[in-house]
Amino acid sequence: MNASLPPIDPPVLVEAVDGLPARLRKKLDDAAGRFAGLAVVADGERYTVAIDDATTVTLLAPGGVVRTAAEVTCTCLLAPNCLHRAGVLSNAPVWDAAAAPEATTGAETEAGAEVEPGAEVEPGAAVEPGAAVEPGAAVEAKAAEEPGDELGVAQRAAVEHVWRAAVAVLGDGVSGSGTVARAALLRAAHEAQATKVYKPAAAARVVATLLQAARGDDPHYRLADLSEAMRELLLVTHALRTGASTELGTARRQYHVEGSLRLYGLCSTAVLAGTGHAGVVTYAADRDGRLWMVADVMPGDARRAARGGDATLAMGETALTHRGFTRAGLVVTGATAAGGGRLGAGRGVRAVTASGAAWHEEPLAGLWAEPVAAQVHRAFAALAVPVTERVAGADLLFLTVTIRGTDGDAIQAEHADGTPLTLRVAVDHPALGYRENLRVLGRAPGLRMLLIARPDPGRPGTVLPLAVAPVEGERWRVDGHADLAFDRLHGSQLPQEHLREEVPAARPAAAGAAAEEVWRPAVRDPALQLLSAQVERTVNGGRVMLTFPAGRGPSDASRLRRARLDAGAALLDRLLDAANDRPRNAFGRLGDDDGTAFAQAWLAAATYADAAARALAEASWLG
Repeated sequence: MNASLPPIDPPVLVEAVDGLPARLRKKLDDAAGRFAGLAVVADGERYTVAIDDATTVTLLAPGGVVRTAAEVTCTCLLAPNCLHRAGVLSNAPVWDAAAAPEATTGAETEAGAEVEPGAEVEPGAAVEPGAAVEPGAAVEAKAAEEPGDELGVAQRAAVEHVWRAAVAVLGDGVSGSGTVARAALLRAAHEAQATKVYKPAAAARVVATLLQAARGDDPHYRLADLSEAMRELLLVTHALRTGASTELGTARRQYHVEGSLRLYGLCSTAVLAGTGHAGVVTYAADRDGRLWMVADVMPGDARRAARGGDATLAMGETALTHRGFTRAGLVVTGATAAGGGRLGAGRGVRAVTASGAAWHEEPLAGLWAEPVAAQVHRAFAALAVPVTERVAGADLLFLTVTIRGTDGDAIQAEHADGTPLTLRVAVDHPALGYRENLRVLGRAPGLRMLLIARPDPGRPGTVLPLAVAPVEGERWRVDGHADLAFDRLHGSQLPQEHLREEVPAARPAAAGAAAEEVWRPAVRDPALQLLSAQVERTVNGGRVMLTFPAGRGPSDASRLRRARLDAGAALLDRLLDAANDRPRNAFGRLGDDDGTAFAQAWLAAATYADAAARALAEASWLG
């Protein structure tokens, strides 16, 4: 992907790819790779890319977006059906109309609910593990119109089209799914959106975006994110095509009137999704301790996420920034909110700045009074729900911890009830302060603090810290608390009696030593990891990766049975059988099936691996 190019509407790329002759389609990925590093010259809404001395591709982006194929021209003789034009478009970021901000109208629906026209990305999995924009992060909104009980003919055809495109991508893997496969997926998503099949369309766009990141060697691309996005796409589409679900998603988010609210700011966290969205989410609590959130997440990069904390809060006429709100409060009248506690910013909303509360004061203190076991059950139940359907703050943990040591990459901590914890970086990007702040905190063994974090569903006993504050009676030189994404901690801000220049890595204690002196960083279950590795291996290399002989020694399925994961072993056997079950023609050559049986086998294995990993991580909290 070339971030210097303007975003393009998906049909622009689809039309460019469809116009190529078959012989040029085979060369498209190589051409896109050659064009990726070419300089882009911007002159207002005109962008030019010089392919060579005689060939130039020009993109017109009125309003910052290339919306039609006619706005992309090339000077070569084969244009518009040329490799230069399609190759340049292959490197352009894809514009998602569902995520584009629109002017707020404040219009009331017949039900008396205010509809927010702007559709935004929920904080999710790909952004912050186990939560916020989880790989991440499909764009979805609520509409006043509810879907019917049955799909229409056009909707069924659109669902089937998305399914076939997704199955083709899974069968070929990242290595075999170039621009042509991505265009096919975007075409299917566009048709699904046009027939009001919103949920599969959004999931398909996420997979297409991550495919582009994978093929473009994006340093922030993670195979686990694409595997999760592929699982979500196949799961949603399979449920619709088999009749297990009629939930199509909706086009706009429906906001209901909540009346007056007295809010106390809690914390802000950065959102940086692999899908090309970035921003900030701020949490607050009302007098009863119910959590609410204000999100400002739009298409953008790490720079937008890093600046998110200083962005003005979009609520009423308040001049508070997101960071300012976390240290103050608001009195809101005419408040509107989506079902999960996401606050709106319609014309009728009025907000006045009020006093805030420290974390150890009511009503915020009650969040830390909930037993850890109850918090863990709540958080893991929330992580099993799609991001767009989660209740605000349901996936957060409120912990009182003491730092015990560090291994340089993770921090050993202990909860007030004795539960051992591992603290790891929530989002590892240099534009955000998570890693540096964790490094400073790791130099202060014995430091007690209040912590807001999310559990990492892939690592037992591991949390991803979002914000910290001193416990009552201990003084830090911070303004109430520190949002680890935006605030930069320094050793001088912490109590000097705890600070060390260098803290050695914690080492296992000798036999018979006290349990609290033993600490090892949490790791994944090795047997379950065998199945997860096969799931991700398929996404990366395609169906063919499972057809190679297992080699000497016990098979992965045997190892799973030895670990008493019989269901996982059976699913792995089924996946391997489906990968190798290929029809042959009369001459004995391998033919091709529609890939449905293989995709269903992979989906079953991926769903099991995900559920088992979450169950293991949750159980690790409970001793």
